[in-house]
Amino acid sequence: MASRFLLLVPALATAALGSVLDLDIKVRNGYRTIEVDLGTPGGPFDVLYDTGSSTLWVLDSDCTTECINVSGYPRHGYNLTSTGVNLGVNDTNEYTGGSISGYAATDIFTVPNTNVSYRQSFAVITDSTWTALAADGFLGLASSSIAFRNTTAPFEQMMQDGLLDKPRFGIYQGSGVSTMANPNPENNGVFTFGGSHEDTYAEGELQWMEMLSPFEIYKTPLMGLQGHNSSNGQNWSSDVLTLYGNAIFDTGAGSINVPEDQIDDWYALTPLNYSAISSGYRPLCSEFNETWSMSFTLGFYGEGVTFNLTGDQLAVPGYQDDDHCFPPFIPWGSENTIIGQYWLSNFYAAFDFGSFDQESYDIHVGLAPLKKEYLPKA
Repeated sequence: MASRFLLLVPALATAALGSVLDLDIKVRNGYRTIEVDLGTPGGPFDVLYDTGSSTLWVLDSDCTTECINVSGYPRHGYNLTSTGVNLGVNDTNEYTGGSISGYAATDIFTVPNTNVSYRQSFAVITDSTWTALAADGFLGLASSSIAFRNTTAPFEQMMQDGLLDKPRFGIYQGSGVSTMANPNPENNGVFTFGGSHEDTYAEGELQWMEMLSPFEIYKTPLMGLQGHNSSNGQNWSSDVLTLYGNAIFDTGAGSINVPEDQIDDWYALTPLNYSAISSGYRPLCSEFNETWSMSFTLGFYGEGVTFNLTGDQLAVPGYQDDDHCFPPFIPWGSENTIIGQYWLSNFYAAFDFGSFDQESYDIHVGLAPLKKEYLPKA
């Protein structure tokens, strides 16, 4: 996608300067969302927070046949309000899971339950293939350089407007896990603009990884994997599988997407049989347990950080029923690996830009295992 970067001079921006803004994270049918207000008067929109894209978008209220909704949840559409402006620019964004088309606009963006209110650019969508999305749109958190034309990613706009305490956002996704029996669990997740709360949620310090530049999305080298197993009092570890390509931290994705030519090697580090899975076998959730684990080493050479997850931490119930879990790794046609929300939900995550000034960005992602009481619970 062509580079597009526009920072709009706000017509209105009010806040106690240096704010740390905490928003509750909801869970609806596997989608994790935060609520924001757009317009005057402001309407609430539940948007999926997405580190894998950059655009704030919501559906046009008149988009029906072109924005089919099979999610089972009502959606809130947008109309230009008294403070809204149609910028007269159309564009299309393509995602791994769907596509959107519409026009660029600006209006007043308000963070609920705070005094933060400012003018934000976003996309109003008149055609969408996100038919199963249980949300009103997306809030992209990556670089404005890949955003919808004439729009700026909200986090970057907040930084440019001087609204935040730190050039950082933090995510505790919460302990709620969607299942077939309970697709909308209670959740205690917190999304934070302008700071992070690892002292509350994390077991130990954040382990930081430098992101690749120039910045578009949160991407760092994936250096290697190792499998571990324990049975009959014996512990076993595989050789380290050295990999090429990069890992993308993408809260808008669910699974771990693995390059097609690596998928057999990934599964060989686990007790799961990929040949059976690719032939239609549905793994039992009981096969995801603490007797086996995987280590993921991420970051640049000489600075790599290793994170270990046990089998039960890779379990995602609901593969037709709650006794069966989705395969943990899905092949796709890229040399990069997508690390989605299920993997990330085991950690507290901080995304730090290092500076409010775009020219001085030094972007790192920090992860730390969650304290036991904050781990996901199905």
